[in-house]
Amino acid sequence: MKNLFAISFLLFCLSTTAQSVSIHGVVKDIVTKEAVIAASVGVQNSGLGTITNEEGNFQMNAPKSGSIVISCLGYKPMIIPVPEFNEEIKTIFLEQSEEVLEEVIVTKVPLHQVLKEVVETSVARFNKPILLHTYYREFVRENNKYTKFSDGLIDYHVSGTTKKTKSALIILQNRSFFLGKSEEEEDESMGSFLNVQRGIISGYSFTYLTEYVFSEGAYEEYEFNLKSKKDKAGNEYYSISFVPKPEVEKALYQGTITYDPRTKLIYEVDVFMAPTHKSYTKTRNFLIAKVAFLDSKYKSAYKVVNNNYLMSYNNRYLKIHIWNKKNDYLSESRSDLIVTDFEKDDQSYNKKEVFTKKDLYDKPTSFKEKFWQTNNAIVLTSEEEKIIASLEKETIEVPKNK
Repeated sequence: MKNLFAISFLLFCLSTTAQSVSIHGVVKDIVTKEAVIAASVGVQNSGLGTITNEEGNFQMNAPKSGSIVISCLGYKPMIIPVPEFNEEIKTIFLEQSEEVLEEVIVTKVPLHQVLKEVVETSVARFNKPILLHTYYREFVRENNKYTKFSDGLIDYHVSGTTKKTKSALIILQNRSFFLGKSEEEEDESMGSFLNVQRGIISGYSFTYLTEYVFSEGAYEEYEFNLKSKKDKAGNEYYSISFVPKPEVEKALYQGTITYDPRTKLIYEVDVFMAPTHKSYTKTRNFLIAKVAFLDSKYKSAYKVVNNNYLMSYNNRYLKIHIWNKKNDYLSESRSDLIVTDFEKDDQSYNKKEVFTKKDLYDKPTSFKEKFWQTNNAIVLTSEEEKIIASLEKETIEVPKNK
């Protein structure tokens, strides 16, 4: 009986796989004809999804009988049956939402407390344990020249409590390209400041807000604003924006948090170092070098699928100046992480396969297919393809004494 069940299950899986097709599209604004960047593209009533790249392009695998939902804040969502996609790239035009009301809201409750409440509500609402199937990639540029690229299919086994999120990483497939350095330069390397381990944790704990922007509860250093937007369909969302006070002489951030006023769930976080306060950046002394953090950006998006509230995407950017007596360089790092699917997690993964290092570059390249062209990965722009091709050609592996 068990064998019969196993065979039936296998046939079902094979049937499901056979019914999946690869679709490609480009999403544009119907008026401006410009690309809609980071639009959410997913299978209706499913966790399968991806996002559009900087050229508006996307690719994904979807069941033939399904429908594709394309959405982005500020636009009317669109639902397209999978059979309407063919082998060519389908151009999809989104209409901007007709906003009938945008007003500043005055509340008796201080806005930093409102922000604190929506963060706490969102953190408590995340489903755990949960297995997030993701595609992760990272670009690094030093002294205006790209020196590193890595990407991979990573399973994040997310667990923990409301107060602390835990995440165990298992890398299914990956590749890395980097220009080799001398052993002396490798010894002096500062490592990755983005840290692949925190790719999910930062989004699930909103640590970017609590640890960096409002560290030690520094709300008094900011001015807050609360706005409400509603379209003709009756959809409404609130946005809390904040900027540093002019008189505060610190390198501070500004940004916007968008949330649903009914559920108090956050749907988008967009934070970056305020241009008006970058000049107050201070130098930090590390054991091997001095470091100045010149710029930083963070953006993440969230969604509800079948009553599951989860992060769907995040983007991180960091620009730093590192120098000592022997070296002096400007380093820029950018990472993108998208949740391509999810499922309930029983935490029964093999603990020996868990990746514990901070850099994806520390894992030797290993893949059995061109996963970056499938598995709902972010489509490379023409410029990104050139960067990776150049790195792949120039890559020199330097043995590490570890």
